[in-house]
Amino acid sequence: MLYYIKYRMELNGMEETLKLILNEIKDLKTDITDLKQDITDIKGDVSVLKQDVSVLKTDVTVLKEGQERIETKVDHLSSELRSNFKYTNNKLDEHRNVFEIVSNEIKGVKVNIDYLSSKTGRHDTELDSIMVKLRG
Repeated sequence: MLYYIKYRMELNGMEETLKLILNEIKDLKTDITDLKQDITDIKGDVSVLKQDVSVLKTDVTVLKEGQERIETKVDHLSSELRSNFKYTNNKLDEHRNVFEIVSNEIKGVKVNIDYLSSKTGRHDTELDSIMVKLRG
């Protein structure tokens, strides 16, 4: 009988131990289920991030292409402006030279006019003197 009591106590201790183990296994199973859900959520988030990165890469590529087009246009514009600036400077130099020539010619004509005017004045005086003598 003592043997039976001892056996029964050991059996009760084993049952308690098995119940504790079973409860631990249930807790672990719940934790694993929660972890699986967390991993599924993380996979979804990573998938969304991958899509966002893909969109960003596309946007960056489009921006680079736009920047290259702008740089090309600016290069062409600056080249054209330099060409126009040179042309305008050349034309200004030509006009400056023409104005100097015309100015010099006008000065020469003015000298000639002054000279002829003085000659005309002298001739008028002489003619007036001759007319006075002829009348007199």
